[in-house]
Amino acid sequence: MKCCKDDGMTILEVVIALTVLLIGVGFVAQSDSISYHYLAQQELRQQMVFFAAGSMEAGLEGESQDLKNGSMTSHYSSDVNIPNLPEGLTPFKVTVSAPGSSNVEMFNYRYNYDGQ
Repeated sequence: MKCCKDDGMTILEVVIALTVLLIGVGFVAQSDSISYHYLAQQELRQQMVFFAAGSMEAGLEGESQDLKNGSMTSHYSSDVNIPNLPEGLTPFKVTVSAPGSSNVEMFNYRYNYDGQ
């Protein structure tokens, strides 16, 4: 004969426990997916910054052509308006764009040794 009602779990309690467990696993999987998404965006942004730095070096050496690397494109521009600029300095801008990401812009100055 059974004397206690606490001998085990009912089917309803098991179903509720499994539901709570699956909801928790779903939230963990979703947060993991979102963190990988933001990690990929951060890695693309870092690659864009390094590509812009390399394009900036090319601009300092006098190369003014646009560069392309995979899905990233670097655009060189000397149409930068900076007031009160000392003589002999030429400002320029490098803009790197990639699909699905905002542009990266870097500004720098180049010294004109020949006075032009």
